[in-house]
Amino acid sequence: VKLEQSLEIASEIQEGLMPQAPPTIPGFEVYGWYRSAEHASGDFYDFIPLDDGLIGIVVADVSDKGTGAALYMALSRTLLRTYAMESGLQPERALQRTNDRIRQDAETDQFVTLIYGILDSETGRFVYANAGHNPGYLLRAGSDTVDTLPHTGIPLGMFEGMEWQQAEVQLNPGDVLMLYSD
Repeated sequence: VKLEQSLEIASEIQEGLMPQAPPTIPGFEVYGWYRSAEHASGDFYDFIPLDDGLIGIVVADVSDKGTGAALYMALSRTLLRTYAMESGLQPERALQRTNDRIRQDAETDQFVTLIYGILDSETGRFVYANAGHNPGYLLRAGSDTVDTLPHTGIPLGMFEGMEWQQAEVQLNPGDVLMLYSD
């Protein structure tokens, strides 16, 4: 019974870390949905308000399931939010700093895959870095063309001193960008 109560509390805490509603971004429709496979897990998504009207968007997955993954998720989310706010339009820099801090603070074999991008709602520019996560997909309006947002580096938490590259895509009216986790 005590274990069941602990798992329920972990689930409630994790759910409380998820966005309660998507942000309102003029000119964009934003949706987010989450359902854990277990009481608690390592999957998460987030919207990070940044300076100059920019919004950070992250979708991530810790390498394991259960309470341990949920704890690692909370650490990763907190660090990424902190470094995202300090890194401006440099998602690769936010990943580097998050990775190095994870490696310093957590002695575990776990790692986290994620895609972190910054949306400029004024221009539609989406600058991102993908740390070994599922690729994002961009369906172009009025076309059957789907662009893939590929990996730009390895998952976070594996090795110290790693670097990620950033890439960018232009979002135009009617385009659909899908970021997801398993």
